[in-house]
Amino acid sequence: MKKFFVSLVLSLCGPSLAMAYIIPTRTILQKTAENAGSGIYAIEQEVQFSNGEETVAVKETWLIDSDRTMRLTVTGAKDLQNSFKLQYIYNGGQKWSMTNNNRASSKVPDDFLEKFLNFRNPEIFANTLAHFKMIPASAFQKKPVGKTGADFKNEPESWVRYSRTGGVVNYALGIPTPVDQEQNYPGIWIEQDQFVVRKLRLPSQVEMSANNYNQFARGLSYPRARTIRWGNNTVTIRLISASARPQTAVNLFQPSSLDANLKWDGINSLPAKDVITEFYTRFR
Repeated sequence: MKKFFVSLVLSLCGPSLAMAYIIPTRTILQKTAENAGSGIYAIEQEVQFSNGEETVAVKETWLIDSDRTMRLTVTGAKDLQNSFKLQYIYNGGQKWSMTNNNRASSKVPDDFLEKFLNFRNPEIFANTLAHFKMIPASAFQKKPVGKTGADFKNEPESWVRYSRTGGVVNYALGIPTPVDQEQNYPGIWIEQDQFVVRKLRLPSQVEMSANNYNQFARGLSYPRARTIRWGNNTVTIRLISASARPQTAVNLFQPSSLDANLKWDGINSLPAKDVITEFYTRFR
């Protein structure tokens, strides 16, 4: 009922509500980071690639400790089961993999999307958004205190506004795209009530939407459905399970724990090959 009321007010009083008080960016990011949970999680999800000719599904198994510490194993379904397997470790800004039994690393891609659902440190969250020019570098600083002892919490932040997406009211962080602009400006949409990421747009124009959030162990909120779009490509993600793991799993985030070579052969003859390859080299 609360969501319906807010949505109704937005639709009827859009111009006047734009002047309404919005909580500071610092508070928005702190509350959102709290919903990323604590400890290590295992996330299993199905990823579907479609290029109009066929739909290919693969399974992703993530181990996640934070936005910078993750492990991903990708396996093919049905005919791809024995011919397609990827394994990556993300640690300290590096993406590790193994080819011909040799471990090697490269910088984590700038368009790495998974971190935006797993920021547990709000200051790192803010620094990342500033890097993508969604908010100014000073946005996370505490509001200054005036001579009278009152802070400036009511001073508006020009980069935050109310916006609806996914059927809910969000805090939209980022400059609105002018009507005559060819490319959309980057931004992130955080749901007003639940403080979860509902939409993301990076400077590269890749967009991610996240819906149907559920609560899991240790305070984790995670979406059951996501859509990723770039160019003419659309990839859908369906959550299978999310569960807490013991702290002993921390050893699996070390590059030395990689035990499988990258295996791409299974997709070589598929029409969706280029989409799958770009997805796992650019967004993962």
